[in-house]
Amino acid sequence: MMDDKKSIEDVLSGLRIDSSARPSQAPVRSFEHLSDEGVLRLYDGIRRQVDADRALGEKYRLVGAAARERAERLRKEIVERGLKFTPIVW
Repeated sequence: MMDDKKSIEDVLSGLRIDSSARPSQAPVRSFEHLSDEGVLRLYDGIRRQVDADRALGEKYRLVGAAARERAERLRKEIVERGLKFTPIVW
C-alpha cells in the first residue's frame, strides 16, 4: 500500500523543482480548475480594486503590477471560455 503513495520527500522535491524554474517570480497558476463563476469573481474583484484606486485619486494604492498581470491572465481565460465580461479600464 505504501508504494502507491508519494513520500513527503518526493512531494517536496517536486515543489522545489517547480519553484526553481521561476526563481525571481512566484509560480504562475492556471485557472483551469475554477468554475466559470469563480474566474469571473476573481476578475471582478480586481476590477473593484481598480475602481477603488480611481476613487482615491488615481494613485493606484491597491493594485500593482502583480494584480495587473493576474487580471490579464484571468481575462485570457475568460475569453478562452467564451464568457461575457466587462473589461477592466486601467
